[in-house]
Amino acid sequence: MGLVPFSKEVREEALIRSGRHCCVCHMHAGRDAEVHHIVQEADGGPNTLDNAIALCSRCHGEAGHYNARHPRGTKYSPSELRRHRDEWWAYRASGFKAEQRPATFHEPVGSGRDIPVHRRDVGVLWSHRADISTEWETIEFEARLLAEDRFENLSAVRWSELFARSDGTFLVYVLMNHRGDWSDAFLDGAPPDGRPLTLEELHERYPSLASLAGLQRIRRI
Repeated sequence: MGLVPFSKEVREEALIRSGRHCCVCHMHAGRDAEVHHIVQEADGGPNTLDNAIALCSRCHGEAGHYNARHPRGTKYSPSELRRHRDEWWAYRASGFKAEQRPATFHEPVGSGRDIPVHRRDVGVLWSHRADISTEWETIEFEARLLAEDRFENLSAVRWSELFARSDGTFLVYVLMNHRGDWSDAFLDGAPPDGRPLTLEELHERYPSLASLAGLQRIRRI
């Protein structure tokens, strides 16, 4: 007797609960989402929802194909797959609350889950000076705006914006108006020229923004 696949109802429920996202890597798989047996049918695994996990084709291949006679890497265990599945289902059921986020999860670009997309112009935005060329580009990024600051002295007016990324790092956008002569801007932490700022780096470079956002650090001496 051949192996019996999941029923339509079980497959549908597993896909709906996962939102057609892979329960291991969390990427949206869409129509490429596959429902996998956590305990294989050949090993007595039932065709029930408790034994079902939605995976992308890449993770399905890694979870389903393992040569025990020539082992390489580490095989996914049923308990590990079930934990990935349960954590992802709980995160979705909570409405993506931060306290339910799986420990291994990083918000994928383009997810649209309450992470706004911002566009900022960087470079020399305009100039009345012959020795400064106007050269700028637009950078698009996903992050949450945490705080804004304004500073003024005799030579310039500076506006700063602090953004938090989903991986716990930060970006700072700085726009400078040099008393009507010229204006420039940069996004601190934007690749390829830099990397996103850690909390420690944020406090070192932009202490006022960190304070405005209520971001505290513990400094050990």
